[in-house]
Amino acid sequence: MKTNFLKPLFVFFITVSFALNFNQVTAQTFSHQQNLNQFLELMSQKGFIDYSDLIKPIERTHIFSLLQELNSNKNLNEVEKKELAFYIESFKLEDGSFMPNKIVPPSFSHFFKKPFDQQHLFLYKDKDFGILVDPLIILDQSFINGHSLNTQSTGLQFLGYAGKHIGFQFSFQDINERGHIDTIRLDNELPGIVRKQSTNPKLFNYSQMNATLSYKFSKGNIVVGQDQNIFGYGRSGNLVLSDKSPAYPFYAFNYQPTKWLKFNYMHAWLQSGVIDSAASYSTGNSVYGGFREKYIPKFYAIHSVEITAMPGLKFNAGESIVYSDQLELPYMLPVTFFKAFDNQKYNDNILTGSNGQIFLGFSSRNQIKRTHIYGQLFIDEIRIGSMFNAGTSRNQLGYQLGGIIADALIPNLTLCSEYTRINPFVYRNFIPAQNYTNSNFTLGDWMGANSDRLWLSANYRPKAQLSLTGYMMFINRGGAGTIEQQYFAVPQPKFGYDPQYKRTKLGFEANYSFWNNVGVRFAASQTLQKASTGASNTIREASLGIFWNKF
Repeated sequence: MKTNFLKPLFVFFITVSFALNFNQVTAQTFSHQQNLNQFLELMSQKGFIDYSDLIKPIERTHIFSLLQELNSNKNLNEVEKKELAFYIESFKLEDGSFMPNKIVPPSFSHFFKKPFDQQHLFLYKDKDFGILVDPLIILDQSFINGHSLNTQSTGLQFLGYAGKHIGFQFSFQDINERGHIDTIRLDNELPGIVRKQSTNPKLFNYSQMNATLSYKFSKGNIVVGQDQNIFGYGRSGNLVLSDKSPAYPFYAFNYQPTKWLKFNYMHAWLQSGVIDSAASYSTGNSVYGGFREKYIPKFYAIHSVEITAMPGLKFNAGESIVYSDQLELPYMLPVTFFKAFDNQKYNDNILTGSNGQIFLGFSSRNQIKRTHIYGQLFIDEIRIGSMFNAGTSRNQLGYQLGGIIADALIPNLTLCSEYTRINPFVYRNFIPAQNYTNSNFTLGDWMGANSDRLWLSANYRPKAQLSLTGYMMFINRGGAGTIEQQYFAVPQPKFGYDPQYKRTKLGFEANYSFWNNVGVRFAASQTLQKASTGASNTIREASLGIFWNKF
């Protein structure tokens, strides 16, 4: 009986799949490379391509088709031409393989055979199968107010294609930090992690694992796996989905029936961090306390539509739901209206309901020459009838507005300005297992509620593969408040109440890539945090590292 919900779900996917035309289909895996993503963002911003990057990671086959399109563009400057050639070189697996009506003879190459030409450790492809294999390595030495932090990460990754419909991808890395360690990671941009138990108090050890299997049909795909999914265009954070939370298991269904309409759906299994005392039980021995702990099951579903109103102008809208205790079939179906089902299933009883959100956004590229303007609105709770009434409103929402200008003042200089505000009580629910979190890290913006942030940055690329970035970040942080205030205070506490601190951070980063995902990085920053009560604190950081990153 526990698996009955899988039957209609399976039938739904099979029906959709076979109802569509499978001709001219190319399997896909996904790219996690930030530098490549920013290059394509820039090309789209200048009007050279139409890049769909609302949801990341991005399909490699889509990226490769855009790189091919750029290869025939005569308007690229010299730095852009060299960077384009550099990125195309890393897509040898996709080049000529698994394309319609292409027959590719078997080929095998590895790094030691052609160390200056081969950008991957191992590559094999023929007309039906292809695979890339690379290590994952990070060696970084940091100093934080004079205290040392050493980070070492080793791992393995591979991706490939099996025929024209199936793509697969896997990465695993084991990470060790020694020295001045941040084990909490709740009030900064560092990605959240799940710590492993260690008997060495000076060692901070954790791992990261991502794996996906995808099936491609002519107008969409189905993906299952474990990964971090990002929703939005933000440079300093994203309101709907960000990379702050650790990776989670999920399946997704993406469908584009026309050039102007896209539909995206995902269902995920989250870690609630809340012990289920009723389900926990004794093991009958004294080993490790003699008790088997179980957590309250937690789930997340999100679907959205993206509409292209005209070239360069896109709008998105959607809803998400966090629910707990047991799987609910309607949330596992892409076409369900989550909020309506939640209101109807138990006669709109808030004590038995789930935690729902809605969001809206837009992106305008090159409608103002070489400029990208974007925005996102995230609504956790709102009363439409009293939204402008200071006494009775419950505007628990966040919004973000940003602008990026390419070739500002001089070629290859990009300027960015972004403002993000999150009102009190956003992301939180009176049922702890239904907070907008995974493993107690927010699914949304890392900054958290009752805060705002101004981000200013300048990026300059003096030569291909070299990126220099300076930035300034200003944050005002207020208190979290109580659950009772969140649900019963009239009027609601105003934005910025119970001020905690003001933070100003200035930083510089330099990145140089030797190969497509191999390079060196230098970073330095100074953070001044002025507490509302008590002394101020200054943090100076500097780091130098080499990396072999994800595909």
